[in-house]
Amino acid sequence: MNLTELIAGMDVRCVTQGVDLDAIRVCDLTEDSRTAVPGSLFIARLGTKSDGCRYIEPAIQCGCVAIVTDRVSVMEDIELGMHSKLAIFVADDVKQVGAQLAERFYGYPAKQLVIAGITGTNGKTTITHFAHQLIEAAGVGCGLIGTVEIDDGRQRARASMTTPPAVELSRTLATMVEHECKAVVMEVSSHALDQSRVGAIRFDACAFTNLTGDHLDYHQTIEHYQSSKAKLFGLLKPDGMAAINGDDHASDVMIDACTDGVAVVGRKQGESVRVLDESIEGMRVQLNTPIGTIESCVPIFGAYNAMNIFQAVLIAQHVLGKAGISEPDQIRAMTEELPHLTLPSGRLEHVESKDDDLIVLVDFAHTDDALGSALGAVRAVLTADSRLWCVFGCGGDRDATKRARMGAVAGELADSLVITSDNPRTEPPNRIIETIISGVDKVHAHKVNVQSDRARAISFAIANANAGDVVLIAGKGHETEQISPDGAGGTRSVHFDDREHAQRALRERRLRKSAEVSES
Repeated sequence: MNLTELIAGMDVRCVTQGVDLDAIRVCDLTEDSRTAVPGSLFIARLGTKSDGCRYIEPAIQCGCVAIVTDRVSVMEDIELGMHSKLAIFVADDVKQVGAQLAERFYGYPAKQLVIAGITGTNGKTTITHFAHQLIEAAGVGCGLIGTVEIDDGRQRARASMTTPPAVELSRTLATMVEHECKAVVMEVSSHALDQSRVGAIRFDACAFTNLTGDHLDYHQTIEHYQSSKAKLFGLLKPDGMAAINGDDHASDVMIDACTDGVAVVGRKQGESVRVLDESIEGMRVQLNTPIGTIESCVPIFGAYNAMNIFQAVLIAQHVLGKAGISEPDQIRAMTEELPHLTLPSGRLEHVESKDDDLIVLVDFAHTDDALGSALGAVRAVLTADSRLWCVFGCGGDRDATKRARMGAVAGELADSLVITSDNPRTEPPNRIIETIISGVDKVHAHKVNVQSDRARAISFAIANANAGDVVLIAGKGHETEQISPDGAGGTRSVHFDDREHAQRALRERRLRKSAEVSES
């Protein structure tokens, strides 16, 4: 694309003299100097760990023809005489400009899709996956962007972060358009909103799940965390829809942030969702939606999942309406699909087999609210003679304020705790574990077992559980690696999947039980 066309109307100013912008063609955008190629435009923005301006010279050496930054001072460090055709632009808000450049460069893909965004501390992944399933079941091609995976309409790939950087996001949306998607549902993290990764996108529908203590290592205060989440609702189109969890304390903040004209569905669970019957195999729910009441069995349990299903249905209905699907056809498709809904990987995921005598679940719960919801959901369907085990830890170099709270809620709701490591990163695992234990009420101290090695912790719980018990392994969910200190101030990553370790422990349990039967 011609550079003049690319930057036309943007809030930038060129600070290099004598450069013919019309003669410069941009063939690529990048925020990472390592991926720069001849003809790239490099967006030098401040990141959470490093400053993009430090990498301007390497980007130029790779052939960049234009730079966008927020500092005129970078010119002092560049030998412009050696780069006579280099164009440098300064923007007051380089993050926002970067998002706008990405949308323009890739042909405004966001304008060609019906876009739904889901934000909140917990539940984003589940709602996104449910909505994606419901939309596709109605015959509308739908992309997905989230914590677990990205579906671009042709293939699914593992995601590296919840919401991609702006350039990668627009590139992915363009791929979805190319693959004939008509819609996309995406998780929108507070980091992405604070960093304007979605700043150039206008949403047709948004959902807010809840707001609990998390990511304070980044946001510093709960007020900043909340205001970052609320930014999503200011990006709604005037004819958009906001599905707000009215039971959450921050719901009014999200409603107030909505664009004028947006239809707000901010219902409390008792008014919108009823769980008619429930077991660990699933539940029957009644959903009171704007286009009619839907009653269905779903192979998922937990009151919080009932609300997740309801919000997913609201998102799907609005998206399908925008895609031209009639209301009767929407109801018909959803009624048929709800009994077949599947949770995303690592969300209350069963790992036991029909030959096992206990239930083992792996869940991503890594906040006190999420852990409490998962444990509460299991306890609600637990039989009278069964016990609930909880294996969990907390991540290092992340929000430390939630560690004691997680210990408190686990001590209250579980019958036995096995406290272990999660991803300790550069922190000593035992220090993290001590903080978790500090939150466990002394009344529940007898429940606590400490196994700092996560594999041993999983094996310990499964080996010592009684027949009929439920073991919940929380914190890592779909993750397949563990990040630990390397002994030199850094970290090392090794393959680690809770599900694999649980299945190995279950096999050992079956073999031991079989041997005991043979001996008797």
